Amino acid sequence: MNSIRPLRLVLAIFLGALLASGCGGRGPGSASSRPVLRVGVSPTYPPVIFEDQGEIRGIEADFARRLGDALGRRIVFEVHPFPDLIDTLLRGEIDVIMSGMSITPERRQRVRFTEPYMTVGQLLLIRSSDIARLGRSQLIRRKGARIGYERGTSGERFVADQLPRATSFAFDSVDEGIRSLRAGRIDYFIHDAPTVWRLAGDPSSRDLQGLYQPLTREELAWAVRPDDAKLWSLLDATLAHWKREGLIEPIIDRWIPVRVTVH
Repeated sequence: MNSIRPLRLVLAIFLGALLASGCGGRGPGSASSRPVLRVGVSPTYPPVIFEDQGEIRGIEADFARRLGDALGRRIVFEVHPFPDLIDTLLRGEIDVIMSGMSITPERRQRVRFTEPYMTVGQLLLIRSSDIARLGRSQLIRRKGARIGYERGTSGERFVADQLPRATSFAFDSVDEGIRSLRAGRIDYFIHDAPTVWRLAGDPSSRDLQGLYQPLTREELAWAVRPDDAKLWSLLDATLAHWKREGLIEPIIDRWIPVRVTVH
């Protein structure tokens, strides 16, 4: 009986896609007539989601396009600042958030999350030249430690809750924070592990060094409105199928070939 269950799930997803598209035989030229799935993104988080020469790219972008194929929906990316994504979702201006959003108790009170697709944590980034002087993560707790973070992220909450003695600096994007770190205006930049892993595999970033002791444990997932049970069920079923078929890791590995963890 167990061998039949994956087939049932595939059929359920296929039937759901047919229902969502209204019929099942429009032919290959009907992509523009498919119902739209409005995907909210803040493309400032490479390699998870970012913009490159006018194209939305990254892990979440690949997931979204594959999701569109699975559900028979036409994907339209709607760009908004990360702190505004939940409000935009609740106003009905987008259907789902796929932007590297971590599950937190505060966010759970406002949105409905799918099952997570990746577990990450907050890591520190410093200048390679400062390894001997600043290369211990506990030093961020000293008075006057200059810590940078991106607004509206888990890093901001960690700094506020855990580092009351630090001098903190808020940035509107990862790139702004890294520029400030390189310029010596901050000592540490805190962000999700994918940001630090990406830099670890970039030969042009040898002037920066990650401290790979995770400061937090977080799960990344997609978010829908609490009352959108139909879409939530479709997304969760699709994710479960992808996990069983081994379709998630190749996408993550494409964008993060180097992942360093220290437990």
